[in-house]
Amino acid sequence: MKRSTFHILTSLSLLFLAGCSGKSDYYTLQPRLLPQQEVRAMHTRSVVGIGEVQVADYLEKKELSTRLSPTRVQVHPKKLWAGSLGRNIQRVLQTNLSQLLPDRTFLSYPWEEPLSDSHRLFVTVDQFDGDTNGTVTLMGHWSLVDQKAGKVVRGEDFRYQEQGEPDTAGIVATQNRLLERLSRRIAAKIRGRI
Repeated sequence: MKRSTFHILTSLSLLFLAGCSGKSDYYTLQPRLLPQQEVRAMHTRSVVGIGEVQVADYLEKKELSTRLSPTRVQVHPKKLWAGSLGRNIQRVLQTNLSQLLPDRTFLSYPWEEPLSDSHRLFVTVDQFDGDTNGTVTLMGHWSLVDQKAGKVVRGEDFRYQEQGEPDTAGIVATQNRLLERLSRRIAAKIRGRI
């Protein structure tokens, strides 16, 4: 009896350890508009600060999630963001906007003080995920604030959707494309305003 109990406990322990030892995959968003030059002079007359990107509570987790229905998401414990998703989005927007509007300087919060930025860009992301078919949705709001006047000079709600590959790598690649679309939209709307 003792011997069979020992074998059962040993087998259960090995199964538990096998389940815990699986590797995690880490993902990061990347700018699709790559810098053309490594060193760029800062344009101090047109500095735009990009505030901390606010993301929905479910997006603050390190785990990636897949949308199963409008009200249900599945969290993947072994598919993780390599860092904060909000900071990752902010970095991609900064790089993309710097390429789309090269005569302006975009700086991400937190920045070195004092920052004499004439405008600040704020972005809120309410949804940024893919479903089991690979359809990715990016939804939220952005606004551009004139620092001197203390008012919003431009802003809009956004909702982009695009079909991609249904695996995690495909969903992340589609998310990169949607961030490029958002960057181009913001650049087009604020060009001439700042």
